[in-house]
Amino acid sequence: MSDTPLPLYHKVYLLLKQRLAAGGYAHDAPMPGENALAAEFGVSRLTIRRSLETLEDEGLIRRQQGRGTFAEPAAAAGHAADIDALMAHLDRMGMQTRVRLVELQVVPAPAHIAQRLELPAGASVSRSIRVRSHDSLPFSYLTTHVPQDIARRISRQQLGARPLLAIFRDLGIEVARAEQAISATLAEPAAAAALDIPVGSALLSLNRLVRDRQGRPVELLHALYRPDRFEYRMQMQAQDTSGEPNWLPARRAAAVTQAPAKPHSPAKRQRPAPP
Repeated sequence: MSDTPLPLYHKVYLLLKQRLAAGGYAHDAPMPGENALAAEFGVSRLTIRRSLETLEDEGLIRRQQGRGTFAEPAAAAGHAADIDALMAHLDRMGMQTRVRLVELQVVPAPAHIAQRLELPAGASVSRSIRVRSHDSLPFSYLTTHVPQDIARRISRQQLGARPLLAIFRDLGIEVARAEQAISATLAEPAAAAALDIPVGSALLSLNRLVRDRQGRPVELLHALYRPDRFEYRMQMQAQDTSGEPNWLPARRAAAVTQAPAKPHSPAKRQRPAPP
């Protein structure tokens, strides 16, 4: 766990609350037990118990004797805000970073994934996990779900070598628009290990749903970025809207990686980075 001044049980509580809000636990199946959670987060069972007690006090979970601990439906709540999607220059950015394919498998779509991809619950989707690096430093942890009828045309070698949008273009899939939301989140154990940071560290979280010209969802991306190596920029311009001054995007946003400067040397030139 990260060495912040927060008590250990509170860090675990925040991570579990974050996971609940994202729909990480089904409402009709028990959550992992105290021993399993303690092993996952590298803490004691007593720490897990205190974290669960806090979640129960907030009405986010319910504990049933002899059955286990269950997520409450109200726990999976959140707000999203649209932002201009970056599409045109992803190919160029993909050439300036390296990607490592960590996982690729076909899985039944969880309810919240199926809903976003507008698929029947349990429909087969391809889930890939990739880590992108710049100057040999990992900066993003990417989890992507793609409908299986599309994914079966994409090889493991392609996913480890090219941006997914470039692969779509080669397959004749015309990407038209995307819905995107950016927020902050805490690093879960798997992402923390891949990004070389402590569990519970702050990350930039990006969720993007990509649609083709017919409006069909073709990709659901959840990207986590190290804020010390990645930032998202947008040029804004003051404009009058209905007689009131307002800030509107002046041009497309830009995502850039940030390579740390070496001691006594100028900072390296920032380069854009894709998801």
